[in-house]
Amino acid sequence: MHAAFLAGVLASAPLFGQTLKVPFVSISPNPAPLWIAKEAGLFKKHNVDVELIYIPGGTIIIQTMLSGEVRLANMAPPAAITAWARGADLVLVGTSVNRLLETIVTSTAIKRPEDLKGKRIGVSRYGSLTDVILREALRHYKLNPEKDVIILQTGGEGPRLAALRGGSIDGAMLSGDQRFQAEKMGFHVLVDFSKLPIDYPINGMVARRDFVRSQKDSVKRFTKGWLEGIKIFKTDKEFTLRVLRKYLRVEDREILDLSYEQYKPVFENVPFPERKGVSFALQRIAESDPAAAKLKAEDFLEPGIMTELVNEGFIKELYPDRANK
Repeated sequence: MHAAFLAGVLASAPLFGQTLKVPFVSISPNPAPLWIAKEAGLFKKHNVDVELIYIPGGTIIIQTMLSGEVRLANMAPPAAITAWARGADLVLVGTSVNRLLETIVTSTAIKRPEDLKGKRIGVSRYGSLTDVILREALRHYKLNPEKDVIILQTGGEGPRLAALRGGSIDGAMLSGDQRFQAEKMGFHVLVDFSKLPIDYPINGMVARRDFVRSQKDSVKRFTKGWLEGIKIFKTDKEFTLRVLRKYLRVEDREILDLSYEQYKPVFENVPFPERKGVSFALQRIAESDPAAAKLKAEDFLEPGIMTELVNEGFIKELYPDRANK
């Protein structure tokens, strides 16, 4: 069967009685609302059967989406934006974290960002969020990412920390619990991306456009579970810590507390797909692909699901005493 035809069949097939496979890109607090929704039975509550799958690296997730194997994914949007700019029919349904929480962690012997010249830095995969924003940071500090620094694909957060600890790399892109664990081991944060003028969306839900069109109700029911997961993260610390302990495989209460307190304020109550970060990414893509300059960030956004949930009062039910932010 022709691959394009098969992908179309997969996208339009009804989900009733089927499992919606949803990859998440990192073992960090970013996908925690999904984990919470799964553990608390929130997807089942909204009549959608969800299987969460860990796939490290946004570029790999994009490949599975283009092949039709999956139709919805929790990931950092930059890899999806790049694929969309090259013709992939993808959309951003929601952005839950807009603040960069990544860091470059090194030994204390490396004292300044300029000292990274000639050093090896681990990212997840080329083209991923960690790779893209690392290159941005290096340029910010007047370093050429192609010549001055050796950027290595090292895998997920855990393998990156292990590589740093083992000495096979000099620095690692780390966030959340892995960053805090590294600091307890004696490493230090050399660059904190939250303090740099770099504006990329860090976590959101990306979907095939044809899936959103043909299975809007399924996407909407899934989104309700995701939003309730965000609500629990922000309001039920002990349940959230139990989930983080299970999925992060971290027993250290101090590390869990630090991770929770860092992420609690950054999850959006209503994770509308944000234009600003997409526009920033397009500007960077246009530097090497002039055709991208003609694209409009708005065309990558699909705010309809969130808008309906707001208009129907679902968000008000979740946060009756708060502003919808």
